[in-house]
Amino acid sequence: MLSKNKYLYNNEEKLNYVIKKLNLKTKDIAKKLEISDGLISQIQNHYNGKLRKIHLYAICNAYKIPMEIFENKEVNNTKIIDSLLKQTSNINTMFQNNYKLLSKLLGTWYVYSYPSNPNLTDIWTTETKIYENFHVEDMHKNLGKLYIGKNQSIILKESNNSKNITSITFDNDRITYEIFPFSRVSKSNSLNKELFNFGFFSRRKMDKEEAKKVLGNVREVQIQMNYALLERINGCIKIEG
Repeated sequence: MLSKNKYLYNNEEKLNYVIKKLNLKTKDIAKKLEISDGLISQIQNHYNGKLRKIHLYAICNAYKIPMEIFENKEVNNTKIIDSLLKQTSNINTMFQNNYKLLSKLLGTWYVYSYPSNPNLTDIWTTETKIYENFHVEDMHKNLGKLYIGKNQSIILKESNNSKNITSITFDNDRITYEIFPFSRVSKSNSLNKELFNFGFFSRRKMDKEEAKKVLGNVREVQIQMNYALLERINGCIKIEG
């Protein structure tokens, strides 16, 4: 039986604990990583110094184990490790490797929405590619990843310039028609204000006038963060002396 809270002093001890906690078998690990049982046993042995970071990356990637367990020195006992494993398990349950749905999303899409500057009436057209490994890249070299949930999916992208995160959410049952709406939250405008946008994905590239007819009035599909709300929230912050 695993101890309720035990201090672990090196990555070999942490790895051994995680393997026992997840009930992983040496033969199964070796088969999945395509290496010998003996090497797995050597890696687990904290007396021989065989464990390398590449081994940890491989095992963590194969079994969706958070690397923070091995990279963060503050993660030094079984209670913290249990908490991290539980959080990861909950996330893995929420999102699925749904390859059937992914197959419908693979390839090139054209993403249409209004720009963040309300004085501009032109349409943004962003060519975006979705790959077999769930990775996403747009024409501006912004990189992201697709997470598929039971009813909805979300794309998280990091801006190549500002490093801000953009989230794009859509319903799974709408993608069958090769044109579907999304909601996007970003801070991509020049004033660095939060922006909520509706738009749509299309397999077919449209001219801007056609896309504008589909989107409708900008006031109906775009909301910018009201700074008065931020000021009211700031007014609620109490500074403790």
